[in-house]
Amino acid sequence: MKPEKVISAYHDFWLRLCVSVLLAFFFVFLGSDSLTDIIKGKYFIADVLAGFILSFIVTTFINLVNAYLDTQYPWHPHFATRLLYQIIAGVVVPAAFVLGFMYTYLIVLLGFTSQEVQFFHTEFPISILFIIFWNVVYVSYFFYKESKKQKIELHSLKEQLFTLQQVNTGEEILPLIPQSGEQVNADEEILNETGSDSKIKILVAVSGNKNIPIPVESIAYFFKAGSFTTLKTFQSDTYLLNHSLDELVRLLDEFIFFRANRQFIINIKACHYFTNEENGKLALQLIPVHTEEVVISQKRAAAFKDWLSQ
Repeated sequence: MKPEKVISAYHDFWLRLCVSVLLAFFFVFLGSDSLTDIIKGKYFIADVLAGFILSFIVTTFINLVNAYLDTQYPWHPHFATRLLYQIIAGVVVPAAFVLGFMYTYLIVLLGFTSQEVQFFHTEFPISILFIIFWNVVYVSYFFYKESKKQKIELHSLKEQLFTLQQVNTGEEILPLIPQSGEQVNADEEILNETGSDSKIKILVAVSGNKNIPIPVESIAYFFKAGSFTTLKTFQSDTYLLNHSLDELVRLLDEFIFFRANRQFIINIKACHYFTNEENGKLALQLIPVHTEEVVISQKRAAAFKDWLSQ
């Protein structure tokens, strides 16, 4: 069974609570010439309570919608789909709920006629603007988190690159594949001929000035970052290796790892889902999520599907 993405709502309960209180009073007092008359009015408490409940439900719903879409349809690889879902689920549905809620409260419960109610002509357009604004807040925060995450990863990679040439990366555990023209020794010939039982089990990666042994089964995928090979574990930890993808292909178990393209080697457990693209290509989504889709060419697509069904 493949692991599922964890959906976590934004932790802004107190912010939503305060905003809902402010919105409730704002809409109650909107367009009024006398605050005293409003406060002494028959429906003042009921109006404030209804406005608070409506505002809190709408802001909470938008919170959950954005948390789900951020996980399932991040902006970068799914921009068009995400924008469509954002408009429908984040704007249209909350706006329809506001309309239905206030119609039930004003017309059905309080017994006003549509001519007596100004909400649908004044407050409702403002409500739509607030719904759009609240979506923009979450979308902006998403891009802020992504930018911060990328800066942290870039800083970490720079530190690793700085020490890469000075650190022993564990050649005793992961033997280097000889370059073209070099004589292959007897031990390496045995390694290539004995099959999957002799495949590498441990890799020694670099993190700062540390050499970290990493079990191969805990690695989600390998990818090229510039001229260096980077691995990412299922715990979303990122490390550098002093070996090319071509070298790793020969040392990894082909039943567990697949060379998707020139930039990626993937673990079968890291395959979340794939979609069929034009010209017979496949677009693969990984776990943990990578910043870009992994595109498998038409020539490799059949081999990939056979590998999944092995």
